[in-house]
Amino acid sequence: MFIRLSANRDEFQPINFRPGFNAVIAERAHDSTDQNSRNARGKSTMLMLMNYVLAGNLHSSLRPLADDGWEITLTLEMFGGTVAATRSLASGRRLSIRAEGSSRYVINPWLSEGQVTVDSWKALLGLALFGLEPAEGSEGGKLSVRTLLSYVIRTETPRDPLKVIAQQGATSSREHVAFLLGLDWEVVHELSAVKKSLEQLKVITAASQEGLVATLRPEEELVLERAALKNEADEWRQRISGFRILEDPNSLVARANQFTAQITRLRDEAVVDRRMLELYVSSLADAQTAGEDALPIEELFSAAGVVLADGFKRQVHEVREFHATLITNRRHFLHGEIEALNARIAARATELSRLDDQRDGALRALDAGGALEELDAMRAELSDIEARMAALDLQIEQARELVTLREELKLEQSTKRSEAVSQLTTSREKLDRVGDRFSHKMRQLYGRDAALTVAVDDGGYKFNIRASGSGSIGVNRMALFCFDLTMLEEGIASTYHPDFLVHDSVVFDGVDPRQRAGALQLAQTIVESTGGQYICTINSNDVPDEVLDQEWFKNGVIRTVLDTEVGGLVGRDF
Repeated sequence: MFIRLSANRDEFQPINFRPGFNAVIAERAHDSTDQNSRNARGKSTMLMLMNYVLAGNLHSSLRPLADDGWEITLTLEMFGGTVAATRSLASGRRLSIRAEGSSRYVINPWLSEGQVTVDSWKALLGLALFGLEPAEGSEGGKLSVRTLLSYVIRTETPRDPLKVIAQQGATSSREHVAFLLGLDWEVVHELSAVKKSLEQLKVITAASQEGLVATLRPEEELVLERAALKNEADEWRQRISGFRILEDPNSLVARANQFTAQITRLRDEAVVDRRMLELYVSSLADAQTAGEDALPIEELFSAAGVVLADGFKRQVHEVREFHATLITNRRHFLHGEIEALNARIAARATELSRLDDQRDGALRALDAGGALEELDAMRAELSDIEARMAALDLQIEQARELVTLREELKLEQSTKRSEAVSQLTTSREKLDRVGDRFSHKMRQLYGRDAALTVAVDDGGYKFNIRASGSGSIGVNRMALFCFDLTMLEEGIASTYHPDFLVHDSVVFDGVDPRQRAGALQLAQTIVESTGGQYICTINSNDVPDEVLDQEWFKNGVIRTVLDTEVGGLVGRDF
């Protein structure tokens, strides 16, 4: 891969990257002082400019160059030819493109007056460097060409080599690593979306059960409330169906009150009559037994030995007959009074029954009828209940839809997981080869075991790197180095990775000299055997002596910038 970085300013010396091993180093000049440093020599700035032309964002530190009208040109091989892309640092919404060779047939249809938009340029980069069809690299949660390029041009070193920055989301990392390994990255995208939806449903369900969302409640609670409202609505409908509009409800009230007064008076009279009847019946019973138990007076005197005169006996007889007549007359009177009372009580009971019926009729008429305003009020009440029932019906439908959606998502999750497992099984031979290559490189550098594994969980493909001694900065940096080199080596034989890899000097920070020497030697060996291209920036004092003396390293140094050189690689201070 031929790559050339240049600018529209003479102070910037073009940098030509050759196939194979390339190193840009910062060196200490013979006449340098303690105030000079090999840091801040423009090594990272060079990668910022390269990323910017590759459709990246302008780093804030480059703003002074933008104000001075700088334009950066990156020339690289694409579509079997050479493409030179020029982007202004001040206004970079469009790039000027010059294509040569067979690349013109692919590039030219995208151009408008020799220029292309940044989004179109991203699509062309994705197609040329990763074999990524434009639809796959579009917006809406799809693959990001810039993220893929960040796995190729490493300017940051997160602890997890599977990420390009520490803040990168797990789903993004999984999607892009899956693509680089030739797996179906859309499985990750789809399963992650299903997992997120299930988690959201879980939160919604918990909130509804806790009563935190008024419109979302458990179905059983909603159904119970609706049943109560339905019963209430049925009662209102029944009352409305039997309702009669009364022209003069006050007259019915007056009649009912009149009937009530008459009933009260009759019941009071009935109480008096019942008490009189009880008295007469008791008196009649006493009259029946009066005189029956009395001992005749003649027998009393005879028992006393007294002889009564005939005149006295005659008087006694007359008195007895008078008393008998008196008792008989009283009995006739009581019988007559009792019969009269019974007749009055019976007649009064009939009258009471009639009055009760009439009063009940008046009350029923009042209960079932009224003024038109009352009917309107009843209908309004019914409408309110029906509206509440309609709202509950909607909530019940939503609750049932949530249950249905959850079951559908679980089914979709299970189906897609099975498909992912099947594809993973099919790709096992390739993935095992990739894992072996990674493990072999880590053993070469550290003499320790390491593994790159792939599994399937609810989020799709799950990638994991484990290395003995991981946790230290040096081991983590070399795990990232070996992962990137493995992707380069594997990608050269496929279309999922470009034929070059770029590492900023930060990749070697904190790494022991012996491992740095081994890493640089390993990179040179890989690109030499595969025909790939490796580019790194590094300070000369970070290059072990045994590497500095190697011819392959000396030949690979394409640019040396001295610590006394004004402006470093850029050629000016800013």
